[in-house]
Amino acid sequence: MLTPRLCFRVLGPLEVEIEGQPAALTGRQRALCTALLLHANHVVSVDRLIDFLWDSRPPGAGAARVRALVAEVRRVLGPLGPSLLTTRRPGYVMHARPGELDLLTFEQLVEDGSRAAANGDWDTVRHHAEQALGLWRGEPLTDLPEAAVSEAERRRLGELHLVARESAAEADLETGRHRQAVAELLRLTTAHPLRERPHALLMRALQADGRPAEALQVYADLRRRMVDELALEPSDDLRTLHRRLLAGGTAPTAPSVRRPPAARPAPAAPARSERRVPRQLPPAPRRFVGRDAELRGLDSALRAAEPLALLVGPAGVGKSALALHWAHRVADRFPDGQLFLDLRGFDDAEPMGPEEALPLLLQGLGCGPRDIPLGTEAQTALYRTLLADRRVLVVLDDAADPATVRLLRPASTGSLTLVTSRDKLSGLVTLDGAYRVACDVLDRTGALELISAVVGAEAVDADPAAAAELVELCDRLPLALCVAGSWIGGSPGGIRTYVRDLADRGRLARLHVEGEESIAVRAALDMSYGALPDAARRAFRRLGLLPGTGRSLRAAAAAAHTDEAAATDLLRLAQRVHLLHDAGRGRTAWHDLVHEYARDRTAAEDTAAERAAAVERLLDHYVQTVVNAARTAGLYVMRDHPDALDGSLPREFRTTEEAYDWFDAEWDDIAAAIGHAAEHGPARFAWALVDALQDLFHHRRPLADWMRLALLARAAAERDGDLRGQVAMHVSVGHARWRNGDLRGALTEYEQAEERARTADWTHGEAVALQGAAVTLKLLGEPLRALPRYRRALALYRTLGEVRSEEVMLINMASLNLALGRTDAAGEAAGAALALIGDTADHHRALALVNLALTRQKQARFAEAEAALRTSFLVCRDSGSTYAEAVALETLGRVRADAGQDERARSAYEDALAISLRAENRNCQVDSLVGLAALKLRAGRADEAAGHLDAAFEIAERTGHRTGHIEILVERAAVARAAGLPGVALDHLESAARLAVDGSPLTLPRVQVAAAVIRLENGDPAGALDMAEEAVALARDSGQRLIQARAALALAAAHEVRGEGEPAAAARARAAALFDAIGTPEPARAALHGPPPAGTRPRPAAPHRELPLDAESRLDLYLNEHFTEAGDGG
Repeated sequence: MLTPRLCFRVLGPLEVEIEGQPAALTGRQRALCTALLLHANHVVSVDRLIDFLWDSRPPGAGAARVRALVAEVRRVLGPLGPSLLTTRRPGYVMHARPGELDLLTFEQLVEDGSRAAANGDWDTVRHHAEQALGLWRGEPLTDLPEAAVSEAERRRLGELHLVARESAAEADLETGRHRQAVAELLRLTTAHPLRERPHALLMRALQADGRPAEALQVYADLRRRMVDELALEPSDDLRTLHRRLLAGGTAPTAPSVRRPPAARPAPAAPARSERRVPRQLPPAPRRFVGRDAELRGLDSALRAAEPLALLVGPAGVGKSALALHWAHRVADRFPDGQLFLDLRGFDDAEPMGPEEALPLLLQGLGCGPRDIPLGTEAQTALYRTLLADRRVLVVLDDAADPATVRLLRPASTGSLTLVTSRDKLSGLVTLDGAYRVACDVLDRTGALELISAVVGAEAVDADPAAAAELVELCDRLPLALCVAGSWIGGSPGGIRTYVRDLADRGRLARLHVEGEESIAVRAALDMSYGALPDAARRAFRRLGLLPGTGRSLRAAAAAAHTDEAAATDLLRLAQRVHLLHDAGRGRTAWHDLVHEYARDRTAAEDTAAERAAAVERLLDHYVQTVVNAARTAGLYVMRDHPDALDGSLPREFRTTEEAYDWFDAEWDDIAAAIGHAAEHGPARFAWALVDALQDLFHHRRPLADWMRLALLARAAAERDGDLRGQVAMHVSVGHARWRNGDLRGALTEYEQAEERARTADWTHGEAVALQGAAVTLKLLGEPLRALPRYRRALALYRTLGEVRSEEVMLINMASLNLALGRTDAAGEAAGAALALIGDTADHHRALALVNLALTRQKQARFAEAEAALRTSFLVCRDSGSTYAEAVALETLGRVRADAGQDERARSAYEDALAISLRAENRNCQVDSLVGLAALKLRAGRADEAAGHLDAAFEIAERTGHRTGHIEILVERAAVARAAGLPGVALDHLESAARLAVDGSPLTLPRVQVAAAVIRLENGDPAGALDMAEEAVALARDSGQRLIQARAALALAAAHEVRGEGEPAAAARARAAALFDAIGTPEPARAALHGPPPAGTRPRPAAPHRELPLDAESRLDLYLNEHFTEAGDGG
C-alpha cells in the first residue's frame, strides 16, 4: 500500500523510510518530523514548532534552532529533502501523499468507507475498515514527550481509530456477522461508556442475534449513566431505536448515530443571504376524500421525527394526491422549504437518476447553473452542505430505485423525505429504517364520497345502488372514479347508463384480475375516449408519442398537425372528460396511466408513418424553437439548421426574457425529447437539439446537464454512422469540457471533430472544430500552434459567408495577437469585430470590447480602456452575460492597478472573482486571484498574497492555463523577494521566462524587468543591464509603454551602479517621458512594485461586499462605482 520510494509512519512510533531503508533521526529531528507530518501538506508556523519541540522552555534564538533542525532533516531525507520539506511563511510544510504517509492513507480509507456505507456497499466498508485498522501499529506519538503533543491531537487520532472500529463492527452487522459485531461492540462500549454510536450498534446487533432483552438492557444502562453523569437524556434517534425494539420491530440504522461524514470538504455553498426558501410543492388536489388511516401513519412518522417515509401502493390509487395533500398540511413544520421531484420511476421515459435530479434540487435551493459542480459526488456533497442546518420536506414522487432515494434524502436532523412508489422499496426499510405507509384503493365510504364530489351528491342519492356498483366496477381506484365521474357529469344518462354501457363493452369480467390494477382505469378511460370526436381523439393520441406527463399546447398542436387554437379547443374536450387537466401557462398535463393509455391508442389506431411524421414534427418544434430562443437572446447557434418542417409550429420571441421563460418552463420536455430521439430515433434530432442548445446550456443549465445529454446524443450519432452528428457532438462535449476548465480534454474533442469533419467534407464543422482547437491551444500557452488554425477557420467562415462566426473569430484573433505581443494587430482585430457586430446588446460585442480594453491596457492607453469597459458593462447589463461580466471586471482590475488605483483595483478583482465563480470561468478565477495577490503584497500582506497564489496555482494546474501560470510565477517571485529570498525569486522568474518565450511572448518583458531589479539588488549589475535592455526592446516592439518605462528605469539603475552616468540619465529621461505621456502618478512609477518599507503597518483588508443577485443591479453598481469622478481610495 505504501510506496517503497518514500514512507512515513506516525500511527505508532515514528518510522521514516527512504527507498526501503530506515532513516536515522535524532530525538529532536523525530519530533520535528512528527509535528510536520501530523499536519502534512499544511503550513506549521515556527512559533508552533517551537512550542512542540521545547514546550514551555523554548531556547534562545528558537527560530534559528528550528531552521537548523529543518536543514538537518532535509539532509537526512536525501535528494528528496528540499522538495519534501519546504519553506512557506510563517513556517514549513511537509509534503506527502496518501500512499506515502500512513495517516493520510488511513483518513482516505475511512472516507472511502463512509462513501461506500452511504451507498449500502457494506462489503467494501468492511474491507476499507480492515485495511485502515491494519495500518495502526500501536498507540501513536508514544515516542514523544507527553507535553510535546497536545491533548487535542491525541484525541483527534483516537477518534479516527474509534470511527474505523465502529465502521468495521457496523459492516459486520450489516453483512450478517452478528456475533463478531457483538464481541467488538462490547469492547467498544466498555471502553467508551457514554458514547452513543457503539451502544446503538450493539443494540441492533443483539436484536439481530436474537437477544432483544439484552439489547433493551444496553439502552437502560446507557440512559442511567448519561442521566447520572451528564444530566442528559439519550438522543432522539437512540430513543426512537429503543421504542422500535420495545414494540418488537426490527432495528434499522439510526442516521444520527452512524459514522461521521466524510472529511472531504464540500463545494462552496451560496452565502446565507443568497439562500432562497424553496416552495416547490404542486397544488394540493382539489378533491380529496378519506385516507384517514394513511394520514395517521404519515403523522406518526412526523411525530417520531422519522427522516424517511415511504408511501407505497399500486398505480392509480392516488399516492401522489395523498402525498401532496399531506405535504401541504404539514408544510409549516418545515420552515426552510419544500422540494418536489417527479422521478419518473415507472414512466415510459428514462427514470430520473441522481445525475439529473441533483442539479434540479440544487437549483431549487438557490444555486445558479454555474454554481453546480460536475459529478454526482460533488453535487451530493454540495446538496448536503446546503441542507446541513435546514429543516426541509423533500417529496420524491414515483421512485423506483432505492439508491437514488439514498442520494437525494437530506442528512440533516429535522428534515423529512417523503417517497411515493409502486414498489415496496423494502431495501430502504431494512437498511435505512424507512417508515412505510401502504396506500391501497379507497374504502367503500371514501369511494362513494369521491364519486359524489365529482358528479354531485344528488346524482348519487338518486340511484345509490348504481353508485355502489360503479365504485366496485372502478375497483375503488381514485383515477378511474374521477374519469368515470367526469364522463357521467357531461352525459344525460346518469350513473345507471354509464354502468350499463361499461358492462355492454364486455369489460366487467376483467376488472378484478389480481395484479392488473390499471384495468379499471382503462375501462373508464375507454368510455371517456369513446365520447370524444375523431379530431379530439387524434390530438389526444399524439400526446403519447413522446415521454412526459405534460406538454405545451403549441407542441401538442405540432404533434396533431393542427394550429394552436384548434389544438386548444380539442384538448379542452379531453379535459372535460378528465383525460387531461389544464396546468396553466399554456400547458396541459395528465396522469402517467393516461399517458400510457394514449401511447397504446396511437400504437393501435395510427399507422407507423403517421406516428413517425408526428414525432418528427414534435421534435422539430423543439429544435426550431430552441434556435429562435437562442437567437432572440443574442446567443450563439453553432450552425444553420434546416428550415422548419411543415406543421412544426416553432415559437418566436420578442425579448430575451420571454425566450428564457419559455426555455425554463419547457426544459423537462426538451430533455425528454433528446433522450427519446437518442434512444428511439430519429437520432439527428437528438444532436441537432444539443447543438442548438449550447449557449443556452451555458447560460441557463448546469454543466452536468450539458455533458450528460451531449454524450447521449453523440452515442446515438455514432450508432447511426452520422458523421456530421458526431462532429457536432464532439464539439459540444469539447465546449462543455472547456467551460469546466478541462482544456486538454477539450482539445482532444476538437481534434476528433476536425478529423471527422474533413472525412464528411463538412466545411462548417471543420471551421468550428478548428476554432475550438485554436482557442484552447492559445490558453494552453501554444499560440504558434493556434495561429494557423485561427487563420484557416476565419478563411472558411468568410468562404461560407457566416458573419456571426467571423465576428467570433476576430474576437479570438484579437486575444491571440495580444498573447503574441502584437498589440496593434490585436486592436485591429477587435475593431474589425466591433464593426461587424454593430451597435447591439450582444455578448459578442461585450467580449470584443473587453479584448479592445485589454489591448489598450497593455498599451497604457487607460482612458480608451476605461471607455471600452464602460460600454462593455452597458452591453452586459442588457445581454445578461455573466461570462463577459467576469472578464470585464478582471480587465478593469488590471487597468486600475496599472494606474496606481489599488483600492478600486481590489474591488474590481474581488467582484471578478465572485462572478467568475458563478460563471465557472476558471481562467478568470486564476487571473483575478493573481491580481489580488499583487495588491495584497503591495499592501504589506504577504501571507494573504501567497494564499491567493496557491489557490490560483491549483486551478491553473487543473486547467492548463499557461499565461496564468506565468503570472503566478512572477508574483511568487515578488513574494520571495519580499521575504528576502532572491535566489528563490530568480528561480521563479527563470521558469516564467521559459514558459513565456513560446507560450506568451507578451508577458516576457515584464518577467525580465522583475529579474533585472532583483539581480541589481543582489550585486549583479551586468546581468541586470542585459535583462533591462532586452526588456526595453521587447516592450517597445510590443507597444507596452508602461512596461517599457519601468524597464527603462531598471536600465538606468543598472547603468548608475556601473558608474555609467550618461546612459543612465538617458534611460531615466526616456522613462520619465513615457510615464508623463501615460499620466502615471509618482507612487506608481517604480520599476518593480513590492511591499511597503520595513516598519510600515500593513493596510487593513477591506471586507468584500455582497453583490446583488440580479445582473442589472450588479452592472449599475459597477458603473456608479468605477466610472464616476470619485478619486481612488487606495
